[in-house]
Amino acid sequence: MNVDAKKKVKKEIAKVPKHVQLAAAEQIIILKKANNLGEVENVEHMKGTDEPYYRMKFGDYRFLLFHDIPQDMVVIKALTHRQAAYKKQNLPWRK
Repeated sequence: MNVDAKKKVKKEIAKVPKHVQLAAAEQIIILKKANNLGEVENVEHMKGTDEPYYRMKFGDYRFLLFHDIPQDMVVIKALTHRQAAYKKQNLPWRK
């Protein structure tokens, strides 16, 4: 599967501790190897929207993902700590 990350996400990854950076890199590799999001066990559809937004849990952090179905691409919209991941301002479809 094709995976892309926004520039903002790349900056967020650079700011987090090294062990989180390594975990984020592992999760990106898992996404790239998967044929679809259903194969990845720590990915779930986000509640509150009919749009193809998903969250990927790893440790205390979350990736907020958008699945561009026609292009079969996953776009990483945000990397956030679990405490802030689901707040209104961090949900991509509410911006």
